[in-house]
Amino acid sequence: MKYAYCASCDEVSVLSNLEPERCHRCQKKAVPLRVRRPWQHWVASGVILAGAVIVFVTDLPSIALRFGLLLPFIVFGLFFSAWGLRESKQKALKAGRARAVEEG
Repeated sequence: MKYAYCASCDEVSVLSNLEPERCHRCQKKAVPLRVRRPWQHWVASGVILAGAVIVFVTDLPSIALRFGLLLPFIVFGLFFSAWGLRESKQKALKAGRARAVEEG
């Protein structure tokens, strides 16, 4: 995942690694930014992994019970993941604005 700042829209686009650096809103060329993954990303990964391990380790006979046990881990994992993405976009927006001010 990468972030790209568009100075004309003042917006950050979240792109996959193979997508060109273009703004999602206006399709103009955007500046790629490097933003480190926040701690929320790693917590989300750990929560979902812990849930998967617990489901595989427990000996529940019903698949519905297994999904019921996994569901809270997925919900909390998605919560932390969305929070981390929001934090990353805010950091990228600040970095993009600072870069635009430097360039002129």
